[in-house]
Amino acid sequence: MFQDARQYSLLDTVPSRSFATLMELYENNYILLRRLAPELHAMEGSHVSRVPGGVDLHLHVLEQTPYTTSASLTHYFRRPDPRSAQPDLRLRVYHDARAGEVLPDTDVAEFNLWGGGRPPFKGLEWRWELNRFLNRWLRYCLSEGHAFTAICPQAASGS
Repeated sequence: MFQDARQYSLLDTVPSRSFATLMELYENNYILLRRLAPELHAMEGSHVSRVPGGVDLHLHVLEQTPYTTSASLTHYFRRPDPRSAQPDLRLRVYHDARAGEVLPDTDVAEFNLWGGGRPPFKGLEWRWELNRFLNRWLRYCLSEGHAFTAICPQAASGS
């Protein structure tokens, strides 16, 4: 049955940028976030995932409630100027609903997702594009071997 569900994904069959595909994207993001940080619901503070030859991935748990976790996820790139966090996504994971989304207050000023014209701020297409980006980025991070586990080092202050 699970294989059938994957075979008939709404992301493939329903017109793009619909509310239904956005909800499926939230569900898929939750699955990927759980693979990246299986104990996210119990984590606190800042954590770093390091992989050989890769850029460190930083997870900062901002808030834990009984049903949600708010966090930021980013890579820090060292440049001649101060460190740059790219992308720097603020996320909310709904553990009871099994959904994960990019929060609307995420600063996307430096993102060029829309090829010029941006959709209405925080509208359906805006949310769809940011969450699609999150989905692809999570897949990339997992393919690189990133993971946050109970033994994952906590980030030092200023990291």
